[in-house]
Amino acid sequence: MDEPFGAVDEITRKMLQEEIIKIHKELGVTIIFVTHDIREALKLGTKVLVMDKGQIIQYDSPSKIQENPKSDFVKELIGA
Repeated sequence: MDEPFGAVDEITRKMLQEEIIKIHKELGVTIIFVTHDIREALKLGTKVLVMDKGQIIQYDSPSKIQENPKSDFVKELIGA
């Protein structure tokens, strides 16, 4: 999915995020979710891939990205 919640209001976005989490848990399938919203990625992902200028900067669990950002770009992105 590429930015599927980009054009919806915040209340609807949160409801849809919870629905995606529920579907993922129930079905156990892989979901590829593309977003420019790092908070959304960290909330929804079990693994998050951070890119800058077409290069992979970090691929990790949300907790590891928050606890140990691998570059200044990732630090800035997550607000660390």
